[in-house]
Amino acid sequence: MPDASQLAQAHWNETPLFLTEEERYSIYPWLYEAAEFRRHAGERVLEIGCGTGSDLLQFAKHGALATGVDLTSKHVELACQRAGRLAVVQRADARHLAFVDESFDYVYSHGVLHHCDEPERVVSEIFRVLRPGGRFNVHVYAFWSYVTFWGFLKYGRRWKLHVENSDAPVHIDLYTARKLRRLFGASVSIQKYQCQPFQFLAPWLGWFLVVKGQKN
Repeated sequence: MPDASQLAQAHWNETPLFLTEEERYSIYPWLYEAAEFRRHAGERVLEIGCGTGSDLLQFAKHGALATGVDLTSKHVELACQRAGRLAVVQRADARHLAFVDESFDYVYSHGVLHHCDEPERVVSEIFRVLRPGGRFNVHVYAFWSYVTFWGFLKYGRRWKLHVENSDAPVHIDLYTARKLRRLFGASVSIQKYQCQPFQFLAPWLGWFLVVKGQKN
């Protein structure tokens, strides 16, 4: 049985998730502010799971010293093409980052941790590469969400096969605020986003949980 990293590589090497910037931020209109693209000029920013580079490019455009890593070779190729010389892109496993301790001021990750079956190791690496006082911003799928309810009603127990951009199997964990606090610490802030088409319900039924905090 393939592990989570093998499933992820097979899935996105076969069907890389390439959207234009306009498409991405129309699908996720809340993301520009939640990710804080405009707030890290001059800072060393690491994106874990940069995909095809849209978010990484936004940090770079707004003056960050941006580095992105991704497990999938096709995503790395496309991210390099998109970012050009504006950002550094490397292939890497989030459980084993090839950076020295305290390398970054800000670590960001959107839609990645829930595809890992060893999240504790990823979180440990996030804290390791952050400088003291550095901040993290991680987005994961929520357990209590309209997507889970709708998916189960439509597809039954195999609904997770219909979440991503193809029905190729991929590991998906769902998170609660309690689970995130166990991983990142009790003092983090957590918000919910995205409940289409009823955005006013996002704080209760949103699909993404966004956890933010700081390394002591």
